[in-house]
Amino acid sequence: MTPNLINPSWGSLAVFGLVLFLSFMLAAFLFFRQTKEEFASEEEIISFLTNNLLGWLIGARLLFYLTNLEQFGSLTKLFLPWRYPGLSFTGGYLGIIMASQYWSKRHQFQIWKLTDSATIPLMIFFIGFFSGQWLTDQQTFYLTLVGLGVLTIIIAIWSLKSYRSLIWYPSGKIGFTLLLTNAIFFLGFSLLAFFSSSGLYLEMILGSILFFWSLTIFCLRSENELVKNLLKKITDLTKND
Repeated sequence: MTPNLINPSWGSLAVFGLVLFLSFMLAAFLFFRQTKEEFASEEEIISFLTNNLLGWLIGARLLFYLTNLEQFGSLTKLFLPWRYPGLSFTGGYLGIIMASQYWSKRHQFQIWKLTDSATIPLMIFFIGFFSGQWLTDQQTFYLTLVGLGVLTIIIAIWSLKSYRSLIWYPSGKIGFTLLLTNAIFFLGFSLLAFFSSSGLYLEMILGSILFFWSLTIFCLRSENELVKNLLKKITDLTKND
């Protein structure tokens, strides 16, 4: 989603990179403060953050490259982001998901313990990404996504204080806030991408998939009676078929 793929403006690229770097540092600092008791050591936190940053970079860059092969041409350009910039937002998020799963299995770590603490830092990083895009492009689309990110943070703050008392989440399992805010953000993102004139069709499709993925896991973890009954009916229909 980074503009000026073949003929980048160095000034614009520097602004985007600086905003993205600052948002990551702020998000990492907040995450570090909120999860110190969950990790065995500070080195483990740094390892987790580094692993997820690499996952984001690889996912964001690789998906952008695969969806813009006609513009890149040569494979070597994939490894020259300063000359041929381009990052996929949804590709980066998929990279975070896979990197988190890989790290948690390797370290035998229960990843759900981090989800509530990771929600706001993650959204801050999202806001930084789209703020950098807006500063370089001045497109209303990116500014709207910044506003969506701010709204999602407000919802996350409310959810972290209230979700355990909500009747539609009787299980009280950790992860409610992250899944809820993910569903809200990616629903809004998909709708905005659909109406955007930038041709972000793949981003829209992947955003929709992430919305349904978040919503499905949200419902399954809620252990709500309505959800249980719905799943039972689906299972019964499948057996009858």
